[in-house]
Amino acid sequence: MDLSIGTLSLHDFWNQSTYQFVGHLSYVLVALAFLLRDILLLRAVAIVASLCNITYAFGSDPVNLIAAFWQSVFVVINVSWSIKLIYERRTIRFTEEEKELYQSLFRNFSALEFMKLLRICKWEEATADQVLTQFGEEPADVMLIYNGEIEAQLPDGRSPRYKDGTFVGEISFIKGGSATATVRTTVPTRFVSWPKDELRSLLRRNPAMAATLQSVFTEDLTRKLVVPVPGAG
Repeated sequence: MDLSIGTLSLHDFWNQSTYQFVGHLSYVLVALAFLLRDILLLRAVAIVASLCNITYAFGSDPVNLIAAFWQSVFVVINVSWSIKLIYERRTIRFTEEEKELYQSLFRNFSALEFMKLLRICKWEEATADQVLTQFGEEPADVMLIYNGEIEAQLPDGRSPRYKDGTFVGEISFIKGGSATATVRTTVPTRFVSWPKDELRSLLRRNPAMAATLQSVFTEDLTRKLVVPVPGAG
């Protein structure tokens, strides 16, 4: 007996429902990809999304050859970049300290991009009560606290303290001009510093890195504004 729904056989209805599900799944995966921080995982999900979209395009009546063609192009592009990323991650070696920074604050950079940042940085040690930036003076470097603690003496009298993963001098780097606070260490502190001129030159040559670093700075500024810091004055 031929079961039917309107003019569709049950078999045709099942096929259409399956293709529609795959079509919806492709867009769910695209949305998921936008939420991922790991660029390699993002590209892997994007590849699966494109493959689902190709399946849906061939299941349409008539077949959507334009969608199938362009989704195939996206697959080729993402596969190519994924191979490049895998190669970079296999060939580029970081120290344990560098790896910790890469996997936390700089996770949105490719391994090659992060290596470019490392090439122009310096690892430095500061004693307790050492001034890193002076209010009203332009700092020469952008600094990142790796291990230690700093106190920011703000013009309004507050003196919040910050620990590992905090940038110093980033506002001056972004906006130009002098430091907005006097920052000094409260304990012996290990930090990374980037000369501002060299960092600007690197970012001009690599615009994608500039956008990614801006997001890192934004996260840091947000933490400073909304997260209570133990010991803040």
